[in-house]
Amino acid sequence: MSSIKPIRYGGVIYVNGDKLEEYKKLHSAVWPDVLDRLTKSNIRNFTIYYCKQLGVLFSHMEYIGEDVEKDMAAIAADSKTKEWWKVCEPCQKPLQWEGPPPSEGGSGGGNDWWTPLEEVFHDGHTPKSFN
Repeated sequence: MSSIKPIRYGGVIYVNGDKLEEYKKLHSAVWPDVLDRLTKSNIRNFTIYYCKQLGVLFSHMEYIGEDVEKDMAAIAADSKTKEWWKVCEPCQKPLQWEGPPPSEGGSGGGNDWWTPLEEVFHDGHTPKSFN
């Protein structure tokens, strides 16, 4: 059994209704360089769900590294990831955001593009591996 104890993250963002099908199509074929950067930055089990009733996307991911700030900075600095964000950003509407989007170096005025969610329950099971 692996000794890795992942840190779980959840987030929420509105999806622009007229862009939902485009967003789904984009995510049916995420660019390999973007997926590779996520893996190198210790992200596993990244999943995005859609709630039609609320018009929101919900994301979940597990972080298995030792320096989340360093790994997130590597993702944000990656040129292919910035290109990917630029394609995806028009499909999304943050709950709170100020200034330019992340693809243009925006920091949101202290807000997150995807609003973080507080974990209130987990069943306690940890994956045996993250191959």
